Amino acid sequence: MVMTTPMTSNNAPRPHGQARYRTTAHGLQVVIPTRCPSGRHVLSTDGCRIYETGTILHVTCRSCAGQSIVDHTWSLTTHGRKALSAEFDDQPYHSLLRTAP
Repeated sequence: MVMTTPMTSNNAPRPHGQARYRTTAHGLQVVIPTRCPSGRHVLSTDGCRIYETGTILHVTCRSCAGQSIVDHTWSLTTHGRKALSAEFDDQPYHSLLRTAP
């Protein structure tokens, strides 16, 4: 999955945790949770939007956002790391998923 153009915002939510990364033959890849923060939906390339504001990576569940569910976006700190692509995987975020509402 290719990431969308970065955006800027002064209203960025508090991060859920740190973004996780993998190095592949194609370069640095960010790993994002497979489930949305509300736990209601499985994220896919068509079902989410990925963008950055400063050093925060946001993964928005389009279904939750469309239903006005408050907790619809993962916010993960990047510490300035830039990935060329993204991969879905819940394993690195196991502790976050257990505490997600």
